[in-house]
Formats: sequence, C-alpha cells, structure tokens
Amino acid sequence: MNRRSIRKRRRSRRRNFARGLTVAAVCLVVFTVGMAAPREVSAKAPDMSARAMDTADIKDTHHLELVNGNNPVVGGGVDTRRLAAVGEGGVMLHEDALLAISRLFVAAEKAGIGSLYVLSGHRDESKQAQLYETAADKSFVQPPGHSEHHTGLAADILPVGVGMHEMDGTPEAVWLAENAWRYGLILRYAESKRDITKIAYEPWHFRYVGQPHAAYMHENGLCLEEYIEFLQDVGGYKAEFHGKSYTVLYERPKNGVIKVPESKDYTISGNNMGGYIVTAWERN
Repeated sequence: MNRRSIRKRRRSRRRNFARGLTVAAVCLVVFTVGMAAPREVSAKAPDMSARAMDTADIKDTHHLELVNGNNPVVGGGVDTRRLAAVGEGGVMLHEDALLAISRLFVAAEKAGIGSLYVLSGHRDESKQAQLYETAADKSFVQPPGHSEHHTGLAADILPVGVGMHEMDGTPEAVWLAENAWRYGLILRYAESKRDITKIAYEPWHFRYVGQPHAAYMHENGLCLEEYIEFLQDVGGYKAEFHGKSYTVLYERPKNGVIKVPESKDYTISGNNMGGYIVTAWERN
C-alpha cells in the first residue's frame, strides 16, 4: 500500500470516529441527582467572539497534556512550585489534582466507602527510572520521561489495607470508577482501552483533567488519547454542566497565535502534540 492510500485510510478512520462521537454527544443521558452529566451538547466547533493570543503568553495548565509511550513529558514535568504535600507521607501532587482528590475522598466518606489514600503522586524521572528498571511486569509502568506521574496530575489511589493487585472488584474500586469523573478525574487505564493506552488495567490510577472534560470522557467512554483525537477532528463542543455553560475549543497555532475568548473566563492546556485546548465558561 502506498503512502497516499495510507493517508486516505487514516483520514477516513478519523471522519468515522468523529461521526460516531457526534451521535453519542447529542444522546447524552441527563442525570437529576447530584453532580449531573453534561447536557445540551453540540459536538462541533462552536462560534465564539475571539481575540488572538501569542503562544508565548499562554499560561498552560497542562491539565490535558497527553503523556504516554509516544509522547514524553514536556520540560521534565510539572512546575514544582505547583506541587503540594498529601498529608505527611512525602507524597506530592499538583495543587489542582490535590484539591479534586480531597473532594473525592470527602464524597467517598459520605457514601460509606472505606478509607482511601494516595499511595503515589508526582515522580521525577530518576524515581521513574528506578521503578521501570526493577519492574517484573513492564505492562504496568512507563519508561522514565513517559509517565503521567511526572505531571503531578496522576495519583495511585488505594483502599487502606488493600494492595494494588487486590483492588479490582472491591467496593472502593467500583465506587471510584463510577464517581471520580464528578471531581474532574478519570480512570486513566481501563481494561477496555489497553490497546490504545498500551498500559495494563490499573483500577488505582486516576488522572486529573478538570471539567467538563472528565464528565465528557466518562459519559462517552473515552480515554484521554481518544478525547484529544475527537477534539482535533471536530474542533470542540458546547456543554451545560453543574451550573455552567462550557465552550471547549481545539486550537492549533497559526504563525505562533491561537484564538481565545474575548469575554469569557477560560483556561488553556497544551495537549503535548502541538495543539491547545481552550476551556471557556460562564455561569448559567
């Protein structure tokens, strides 16, 4: 098969992928109890009054930065000034992830779930290299430079008294998988996504991505790789979620410039693949 045929097949797969997700987007279930799933979703690039921003002026949250076997972490990982201690055990997390996990743990306690704790958070490349070199099964660990733990946005969450490989099927694992999205976290390595993530099922590994991204991924059954591909294909979407109207846009710089909203609050996250995801919102 020549290169032209390969490119044509890839474009066809991306179009089909986007069509399927567009249908899913407009068929989202509306929950009426607790923190509802997104509703009134339009899966297409939204129209919005915008202004130009130089990429040099972007304050990148890194919330949607894709770090995996193909995409090494940018600049060695998280700005250490954004790290905060998780209790007194020496574990550190990005402050945004720590806030979300703190809220998750409060909700778990109210739901009668057993005690949870963060076993592991931020790791530098030296620590990751040590883990990778000594791992008997490397399907559970990325090589140094390719681990989400470098971002400070990933956490290994376990029930007290339960080991990693004993966690699957426990009430805590089930509850976390069903509820973490409500707090901006995703189960990063699901069993059904192993062919995409290239990492074995880890019921303990959660990644902070924020809202409405976590809700959208949960509701549409997407892993982070699929979500970023979806945004690249359709350009963005609008969603009503938890009292806010969100506009999500995928921007690829042109001449070092992207578009950002003129009159809405927003954040920007690079995707570690040359693009930026702009998340704008306003209260209903």
